[in-house]
Amino acid sequence: MFGWTGRTIVVDLSSHSVTESRTGVKRSREYLGGRGFGIKLMYEFADPDVDPLSPDNPLVFATGPLTGTAAPMSGHYSITTKSPLTHTIFDSNAGGHFGKAMKYAGIDALVITGRSDIPLYLSIFDEDVELISAEHLWGKDTRETALALKEKGSVACIGKAGEKKVLFANFVSDNLYSSGRGGHGAVAGSKNLKAVVVKGTNDPLIADPKAFEKAIASAQRLLQANPVTSKGLSVYGTSFMVNVMDHLDILPSMNFREQNFHYAESISAEKLSASYKSKKTPCDNCPLGCRRLLENGSPIPDYDALWAFGPAVGNTDQESIVKANELCYVNGVDPISCGATIASYLEISGGKMDPAQLLQTVSDISQGISSLSEGSLSYMIKQGVKELSMSSKGLEIPGYDPRGIPGFALAYATSNRGACHMSAFMAGPELLGKPVGLDRFVLQGKAGFVKLFQDLAAVIDSVVLCPFVSFALSEGEIASLISAATGVSYSSEDLLRVGERIWNLERSFNLGAGFTCDDDTLPRRMFSNGGISEGEFKRTIAEYYRFRGWDSLGVPTTGKLAQLGITF
Repeated sequence: MFGWTGRTIVVDLSSHSVTESRTGVKRSREYLGGRGFGIKLMYEFADPDVDPLSPDNPLVFATGPLTGTAAPMSGHYSITTKSPLTHTIFDSNAGGHFGKAMKYAGIDALVITGRSDIPLYLSIFDEDVELISAEHLWGKDTRETALALKEKGSVACIGKAGEKKVLFANFVSDNLYSSGRGGHGAVAGSKNLKAVVVKGTNDPLIADPKAFEKAIASAQRLLQANPVTSKGLSVYGTSFMVNVMDHLDILPSMNFREQNFHYAESISAEKLSASYKSKKTPCDNCPLGCRRLLENGSPIPDYDALWAFGPAVGNTDQESIVKANELCYVNGVDPISCGATIASYLEISGGKMDPAQLLQTVSDISQGISSLSEGSLSYMIKQGVKELSMSSKGLEIPGYDPRGIPGFALAYATSNRGACHMSAFMAGPELLGKPVGLDRFVLQGKAGFVKLFQDLAAVIDSVVLCPFVSFALSEGEIASLISAATGVSYSSEDLLRVGERIWNLERSFNLGAGFTCDDDTLPRRMFSNGGISEGEFKRTIAEYYRFRGWDSLGVPTTGKLAQLGITF
């Protein structure tokens, strides 16, 4: 096989056994890799109603057909599981160098099941797969763990948050790149899995090197010509969004009680750049380098962390935001859910936090000794004020206010992960005009576009490319790269059909887990005081279901599933 390695590894931590199988040509072509392999394998190894923190809930690590190749922004990998925070299917598109190491070790997918009776880490070097005691690493943070294991290869590990099963704990790879949201780290902690370390020596095979080189050159030109990628992301990283959002008056603050933040300049990318010296630390084969590292080794906060520990909690102290972000990395915790949960707590407590209190709270959450470690929805339900959790399907809404970006309102509500901005990054078309400009002041007519961008995101997460390629590359350019790499001819329509297949299978998983159309909604606050028209929102949801080929209750029809080749 070209593009794919054909190798899937299954590790059962309960029995300490390792088995291998062929990935299969049909699965590769129909699901691509990454997120697609993740949902397909979840269905094979678990029931949708599985307890997320039980031994039966798998963790699936997967590469894609472009991972480890010379394709720009192809250094990512995917992790999929059932989220302990949302109880939905949940994948994360993670950067760094771990994905390349997996591909060089000849791995399409790695499935980890069961629970060990002692802490372990998994070490893979080409054909050798070994489970090794991690008792000496248990209790160490992600930086200490990565340092202890780096001689063995690229390291993806959990910190104290994962060990304590904080519901939004994550993996951190190569000491800098987090797996995002949803609690993958808590699932690993429940399995007594501290880390996965991978090293490989096998170059990926390319079907048509000349065509691949041509497709790469075209993709690089488009990335260089696009001002969002070549100037915004390349110069400042995602923190450039602070001033953009502030200028458009859609930078939500104080648990979304306000739609702006009067002190945005104090936490802006320009202010950060003036205050801190940093260097680019790009993911494998990335020409942008949106990630930055301080001289002391700490990461510069991206937009999400700047918002979560700034406007979301009413904090203007730049230094405390940098330190809070650092705590999230070393302990392995999602900064968005962390900051948003603190914001909801501050609303019901009627108080404020000074920088020192904020840092102490982040530390307590990260170490699982705070009641806020369970996320805003669970905490607010216990307080009897569920409506003050600014979340959808249990996932906290990030710092893109859907009241001012109505396409995001629909994307958040219908996302298979919950309120995830990466499930369909509508800030591109609605705010930045990339890859196509949409009127951000209207919701009407957005259903078809949200479906399109959701399907495209599923493709990008399965290839696995950095999500930011969507600013510059269309499905056509991505199809050219995949076709040349694999030798399988994909058109734009073919790729979007793959994305639709993945989306529908994820939707089916969530329905099996107990979700219904009633969960495709947003907090009441989004519909009040001049916010989103609830009537128009409901009409657009119904229109979205029709675009999807689902019934009026949001259930994929038998005909739609058959059309996509989905069988159970």
